Amino acid sequence: MKRDTDAIAATALPAEQVELALALVESSAAFRGSPRHRALLRWLVARRLADDLGALKETVIAVEVFGRAPARFDPLTDTIVRVEARRLRARLAAYDRQEGRASALRIELPVGSYVPLIANRAPAAQAPDATRRARDLVERGEHFLRQSLTQATLAQAVQRFDEALRESPGYAPALVGLGRAWFNLAVGWHHEPAMASAHAGEALRHALAIDPDQAVAHALMGAIQHQFEHNWPAARRSFQRALALAPEMAFVHSAYGCHLWLHGALDEAERELLRARQLDPQYLNTRMHMVNLRIAQGRPADAEAEFTAVQDIAPLTLAIAGLRGALAMFRGDAAAAITHYTQAVAAAPEHPGCSIALAGALALAGRTGEADERVAATLHSQAGRPLSPYLLAIFETWRGRPDAAFALLGRALAEFDPQALQIPIDPSFARLHADVRWPALLAHKAFRR
Repeated sequence: MKRDTDAIAATALPAEQVELALALVESSAAFRGSPRHRALLRWLVARRLADDLGALKETVIAVEVFGRAPARFDPLTDTIVRVEARRLRARLAAYDRQEGRASALRIELPVGSYVPLIANRAPAAQAPDATRRARDLVERGEHFLRQSLTQATLAQAVQRFDEALRESPGYAPALVGLGRAWFNLAVGWHHEPAMASAHAGEALRHALAIDPDQAVAHALMGAIQHQFEHNWPAARRSFQRALALAPEMAFVHSAYGCHLWLHGALDEAERELLRARQLDPQYLNTRMHMVNLRIAQGRPADAEAEFTAVQDIAPLTLAIAGLRGALAMFRGDAAAAITHYTQAVAAAPEHPGCSIALAGALALAGRTGEADERVAATLHSQAGRPLSPYLLAIFETWRGRPDAAFALLGRALAEFDPQALQIPIDPSFARLHADVRWPALLAHKAFRR
């Protein structure tokens, strides 16, 4: 995702002043024992001062700071940059709370970014004004989270929350919003999920360290623990903590209901989703979760009724077009599926999942040549960008290639694909159920009850 680099890295401070502040950081108690983090920080600051923002990305840092071989570095399996950036961020925060309070400059590494923020330390008297603006920015960020969750709207949300944190670095609601935005970037495959979910978790843990009573943060942590850590017991505890803190919050009930559905607890999921809908009838996510639940319950007519009920709220969105296409596929109506998935492609032409889904519908219709061509073209256009193995497994299943489908489902579980938890309840894989490999797949720890 392209960040607003002008907002993140705008500073005209003299290089000598920055060098002095950097030297103070390096000689502090927080950094003296960590040559690795001193080297990483100095490299990041040097690139920032040189306005070489193109170098401030994971692959370049891995090679130039940590000595990884360019041809062999794979960020999906080698997390050194993300891990060390999080540790560096924590050291900078510790320094800022202690010895750094006397420094004229503040050096930070914003969550989700490798571009260091270098700014004059604001006087304490400015804190109330900054906090008021931070609150306004958080409200604006939350507005974007209420829109259709495209890459563009989520990028705008991240920008607002980042700005709020620059105004008030310890403002927990801004951290919660940032965590929520990054989480949606992960589950929507708008950003590499392992990295985006790590950014989300970091922001949320920071928020909870500041304010342990942030119900939304607990709910989002539950989602991360379930989808990206495959730890259902921990996730349930987080959701239940969120419910105890905010029993009247629709978002919490909706999130818990979604994850109960993913876990296969369909009756519990229905109770939570109905409660969320009662609390906020206009919340689109609850409606979409209910459609998925009805499909999992084997109630397609009720799923269609949910679509009818939501028409005035969101007449044509990517989520609705995609779910309508999936429901048509389950019914064997290839023509309707093609129509709906074509609408999804038109609504989000940049989203590769829509094109892959349309290819699956073409395969169901017997138009296998067109289907294969569409997938090949999508893979070519997305080279170097993240693409869900789960969605590719669905295509291979409809295409009638079970070996490829099982290999991709194994990848989806190993790589913590956000959708992989749906494997046992997704009708897309009904053709695989009789295969001797299916029980072994369902024995994965992600599905343990």
